[in-house]
Amino acid sequence: MSEEKPPLLPETMALLQSFERYLRYDRGLAPGTVRLYLRDAERFLRFVRSASGTDALPDTVPPTLVSAHLARLRDAGVGRRTLARVAAGLRRFFHFARLQGTITTEPDLDVREKARRRRLPRAIPEAELEELLDDQRAVPIPPRDRALLETLYGSGLRVAEAAALSVGDIDTHSRTLCVTGKGDVERIVPLTAASLDALIVWLRTRGIRTGLSQHATRAVFTNGKGGRLTVRSLHRIVRRYVPSRGERGTASPHALRHSFATHLLDHGADLRTVQELLGHARLSTTAVYTHVTRRRLQEAYDGAHPRAGEPDEEEA
Repeated sequence: MSEEKPPLLPETMALLQSFERYLRYDRGLAPGTVRLYLRDAERFLRFVRSASGTDALPDTVPPTLVSAHLARLRDAGVGRRTLARVAAGLRRFFHFARLQGTITTEPDLDVREKARRRRLPRAIPEAELEELLDDQRAVPIPPRDRALLETLYGSGLRVAEAAALSVGDIDTHSRTLCVTGKGDVERIVPLTAASLDALIVWLRTRGIRTGLSQHATRAVFTNGKGGRLTVRSLHRIVRRYVPSRGERGTASPHALRHSFATHLLDHGADLRTVQELLGHARLSTTAVYTHVTRRRLQEAYDGAHPRAGEPDEEEA
């Protein structure tokens, strides 16, 4: 039985609650990110109490205290990626605490960790994914599952965005979706013809027609009882059809989103366009996909630059 943690001081709990509101409403962060940053801040405050006897932040937080906390996490087996995220969350927390007047200066988080290596996205090869989707059209699979797979790959949605879709978000005339992404930011993304057809078929099986106001708020992807499917349920559906080869992240909705971005770039889409379609706030986030398009970029360069041809062979 785990030992119950003693409560934090009332003023500390009030600071954390204000921090949550700041992250959620002022910064517009996703709920999952808010939960992680809150947990990181609370863990640090509990570490402060174990080191000093109180969880009240001093006016000036010693950088050595933060380094000791991160070192303890590292010794406990926390990996580089998680440590980098914890450091990012603590930076937000210290910045907020300074804005609130709780501390006077923000500590310098000189973590001295190796720069975290960004994991490259795993995309399903284009020919293999085309064969997979064609095979699905050749066998009787549930209309809902077909609509989900076509939409995830055809529009590059995050799984949470697909789960949140309502019928009113579908515009059959312009063949687009209105998607609510991270930070409640809306964007318009195109639908493939296959995606739209699959969505219409699925909705018709439920007696739903797009464009009718009485149907606008109904969930697109539902369970057998008509309730909106959860993110976890969507993951299970995708794993039922997308092949896994033992590679982390292959059999997942995110693999379809990675494939969407990768294949667009392979066929000549520019990075800014893909950024808009994916709903990335920063171009640097989208740039991680360019590793898979180097061959195409080299071919474009060789074909376009006037001095990019093969070097002349010198006579012996």
